[in-house]
Amino acid sequence: MGLKRINHYVEVLPRMFVGWRMGEDLETLSELPNGVLSINLFDGTVSHSIVGELELYISNELSAWFGNEVKKENIDLSTLLKACLTVEVDTDKVKTNKKRVVMFNFDCIAHVATVNKVYESRFSEVIRWYTRLQTV
Repeated sequence: MGLKRINHYVEVLPRMFVGWRMGEDLETLSELPNGVLSINLFDGTVSHSIVGELELYISNELSAWFGNEVKKENIDLSTLLKACLTVEVDTDKVKTNKKRVVMFNFDCIAHVATVNKVYESRFSEVIRWYTRLQTV
């Protein structure tokens, strides 16, 4: 099994979340209360600790990337017990008019568990500003 590759995945996944292909997810996240997102990397499902299940573009993108990488490296999926990305979302660190501008603070933990080892990586205190879509 490509164990070094799994270590690479847990390093890359949090960075992909905060900087890659968020689509309209920032607008969706702007509407939600602060909380924790749990993304299942096997199937792309995502849940929010307060709101529950929701749809995010990025969760499907991360799942597709992870699946392609695992397949490319010939890693047997049956040896992977868990693959997830947990993201704490906080929009209150800097007070803003959230109808216009939101400052996201992301704290991400990628977690992949095999039958032999647990791989984990944290990417913390990532700040991303978002100017909201203007509605008429």
